[in-house]
Amino acid sequence: MSASRWFGVGRVLGLAAIGLLAATAQSAAQDPIRGALENALSGGGAAVPNAPPQGAWGEIINVTDRWLVLQNHAGQQFPIAFDDVQEFLVRWPSSVAEISPQALVEAVGPSPGSNVIRAGHVDFFEQEDRILVSPTYRELLPNNMAVTVLDPGFNRFMNPWDYGGQNMLYGWAYPVPPGMSNNPTRLHVVGSLTQRVPLRISVPGNNQATVLPDQTNRITVTQITMGDPRMVSKGDFAYLLPIEARIRGLRVAQLVVYKTISFRRFVPENR
Repeated sequence: MSASRWFGVGRVLGLAAIGLLAATAQSAAQDPIRGALENALSGGGAAVPNAPPQGAWGEIINVTDRWLVLQNHAGQQFPIAFDDVQEFLVRWPSSVAEISPQALVEAVGPSPGSNVIRAGHVDFFEQEDRILVSPTYRELLPNNMAVTVLDPGFNRFMNPWDYGGQNMLYGWAYPVPPGMSNNPTRLHVVGSLTQRVPLRISVPGNNQATVLPDQTNRITVTQITMGDPRMVSKGDFAYLLPIEARIRGLRVAQLVVYKTISFRRFVPENR
């Protein structure tokens, strides 16, 4: 084959390659998810970034039925497949007025006694989302360990007079940070709403817990639901607990998407 013919074939292949690169660049610009994946798979650009630390925040900059792209404060973008999320939740701003009698309400906070909780926030779960919690009444020690019927060494039954000493028992049975002492001062309750003002929750043991505002003098309310890709919108913020970063994208133990409107007012995305 003559040199001029080789030159002609090379010119055609070169133009084809340029056209392919231009098409890839255009598709990446139109679809950040595809662009991020193509860049990683082709080996171009920087290496796959490390998984963000536990408790990372980011903004959702694109989302499809199968994928979302999360951008952190440093500008790093992480594709996440919904199939790679172990627990997917959505938090919706709400109010006490929107809690139905069938909902389960959760509150945690300091307790001055008499089943009173001082809390600045409560969550509630409606319908099928109630499987995320169960009716609970639990006293918490200052180190967030639960008050038990048996002492940590399983030597004898505990009684109310032992609660103060249980911190010491936990100290030798299960080491706790220094400075953790005093009697139990916190309650964790989950139950149905029986009264709105003041907010009262029916708890196990045929009892009620009263939730009063903490030092902020207000109680915010969030409805928590199981996640669905149709609930996610561009511009939402998300909190995640990553497992590892791979070329395919992040594997995530938990993804919590924060919405700016209530669940009742939300219209699912049509993609």
